[in-house]
Amino acid sequence: MVNWNVINSNGRKISSAQIRKNMVSFMTRNHPCSIIDSIEKKYSAYKIHLMNGLCLVFDADGRHVKSN
Repeated sequence: MVNWNVINSNGRKISSAQIRKNMVSFMTRNHPCSIIDSIEKKYSAYKIHLMNGLCLVFDADGRHVKSN
């Protein structure tokens, strides 16, 4: 995954390790065999594009919001 250090979220700093942990946990539980094509940061959200065409959206804290 992307090498983030510290990310500001709503005026408070959160560890990038926690964000990655949330995203990795979700991926492991719900998409265990999927391959990540790209990760993109959009304002206060992260988009993870999978090789199968699915796009997962996470909020600034790394919580899953929706799948496209």
